Amino acid sequence: MSERSGVVGEALGRERVAVRRALGAGLLVTLCTVGLSSTSGWLIVRSAQRPGVLSLTVAMGLVQLFALAKAAGRYLERTQTHRAALAVMGRVRARVARDIEPLLPAGLGPRSADVVDTVIGDVDRVQDLLTAVAGPLLTSVAAGVLSCVMVGAMSPWAGEVLAVALVVDALALPGFARRLGRGSAEVLEEVRAGLTELFDRVCQSGDEYIMVGASTHLARQLEVLEDRHDEAQRRRRDVAGVVAALGTLVNGMATIAVALVSIGDVRRGHLNVALVAVPALTTMAALDMVSSLVTGVVSAARDRAALARLNSLSERTWPVRGVVTSVGRGDFAPAVRLIDVTHSYGDARVLSAVSQHVGPGDTVVVSGPSGGGKTTLARLMVKFLEPTSGEVALDGSPYSRLPESTVRSAVGLVDDAPYVFAATLADNLRVANPGATDEELAAACETAGLGAFLGSLPDGWDTRIGGARVGMSGGERRRLGVARELLSARAVAIFDEPTEGLDDSSARALLASLRAHYRDGTLVVISHQDGTRLPGARQWRVVGAGLIEESSESSTMVDRA
Repeated sequence: MSERSGVVGEALGRERVAVRRALGAGLLVTLCTVGLSSTSGWLIVRSAQRPGVLSLTVAMGLVQLFALAKAAGRYLERTQTHRAALAVMGRVRARVARDIEPLLPAGLGPRSADVVDTVIGDVDRVQDLLTAVAGPLLTSVAAGVLSCVMVGAMSPWAGEVLAVALVVDALALPGFARRLGRGSAEVLEEVRAGLTELFDRVCQSGDEYIMVGASTHLARQLEVLEDRHDEAQRRRRDVAGVVAALGTLVNGMATIAVALVSIGDVRRGHLNVALVAVPALTTMAALDMVSSLVTGVVSAARDRAALARLNSLSERTWPVRGVVTSVGRGDFAPAVRLIDVTHSYGDARVLSAVSQHVGPGDTVVVSGPSGGGKTTLARLMVKFLEPTSGEVALDGSPYSRLPESTVRSAVGLVDDAPYVFAATLADNLRVANPGATDEELAAACETAGLGAFLGSLPDGWDTRIGGARVGMSGGERRRLGVARELLSARAVAIFDEPTEGLDDSSARALLASLRAHYRDGTLVVISHQDGTRLPGARQWRVVGAGLIEESSESSTMVDRA
């Protein structure tokens, strides 16, 4: 499949057999619905004429056949539709995971967890689009076309009335509903994002808000969000009610009009009297199927927006090029060299011709203003990004020839907001090393400064943290990230603001512990505070125009890259 077919288009193409079965089951239901209405209409009128019972036998048999086949077809439609949707969505989820995996570390959004949450919500909406809108819409369109053909064959004017009513139900009413409810979907999305952000702040720093007397401010924010949510929901309900009423009015008027046209045709001898009720009943069945989808078609606008966002992920250029060559872990010395590295985001140059290196036993403190390129430098060193020009090398091997997994098995990065999983403390730590023993966990926590935190937990390693029960301050979350990196045992470690949120003595103790742990490896500490110093450490300061100046505490030499 072509990339232009989109994420769902590619998945539909690969699951075409399952999709055809689902559509076939839907068409079976359509045929049975139209056949049941038409046959029932003929049988009702013909029975009123009191013919011989034997002349009705075939029609009665068809009514039973269509009724049973419709029930069986409905069951088959739902099972096949959901089976096809699950198969398609399995491929969609795999494709989205493949697309987003290299993008998140490169800085796709302000917070990786928020981006993933948005993508998961988009995938769920696409699933709704397939199961609740696309499939039923196709079968309803088929039912409308078939009904128009049947009714038009019996009475051309009645067929035209039905066609007009179908257009109103399928196009005019959804368009009218979208105009009436314009903005409500966007408001609900904004409210949802606001609630997520608010609850996240409360979970992480609720005690601090209480201590400074700002809890009432949080309550007011929550009240405003709830009021906006209620207003948007009320507007949606009102729009749904108005559209449903209009749909009922249109369908009723169309059915009456078709019945009057049919009666006129019978009087003029253009239609057999036994068929007089068939057009009206067929019209009722077709319009009922189509009008029931109005709400789904209206909500599909949000689902289509979700699909567009997923497709945009696949259209993004990956920040690193894939390398097939495999190099085993442990084949490299802890040495990273940047050679004339320049990196730009569009027209904005962040780093300019940087040439630096770190090797075994080195400790480097990278400082400078926010937005100066420190985080970009770290992402380049761990191969989350590729430089616009220049080269990064691991122990003399260019990154361009090394797979990302090889680089990241030797170079680790702990960002300034480590994620806390809704799991036990032990499980949160073993993410970095599933085979770590309790003794190794304890040693990593002690080095990271989490010893006191561990001692305060009621169930020790089995205490659940994360989710709505984070139970950790910002500093403790950072030290959890440090402990994970220690357990991973990589030779080169980059820590982004590891001392943020710590008091001076705790910060000095943590840095000293890290310095001792990486005495044979390489330690890089990123700090926004120019005053961050480690005895004998090399100092890299990001200055204007993306340049880096280097100095050490024992030397005044400045190396401008």
